[in-house]
Amino acid sequence: MKNIAVLGSTGSIGTQTLDVVRGHRELFHISVLAANASDELLEKQIREFHPGLVAVWKEEKAKELKDRVKDLDVKVVCGMDGLLEVATE
Repeated sequence: MKNIAVLGSTGSIGTQTLDVVRGHRELFHISVLAANASDELLEKQIREFHPGLVAVWKEEKAKELKDRVKDLDVKVVCGMDGLLEVATE
């Protein structure tokens, strides 16, 4: 199984990538999601794909997301430090 990081997961290319993964779950695992801002779509993606790490650019949006997904085993990071963590995952 291949681990995949999807940067820009709520955008056009990101959502299309996740559509492909949906059809091949036996081959791929989404280990990282990253988006510019936290919104309902990103939360749905987290709940569906169960990544271990999620990055959001804005700190206040990351805090909101952390609160909404506190029932899940996912680390939410933000800003440049968060993007660097995603890049090295």
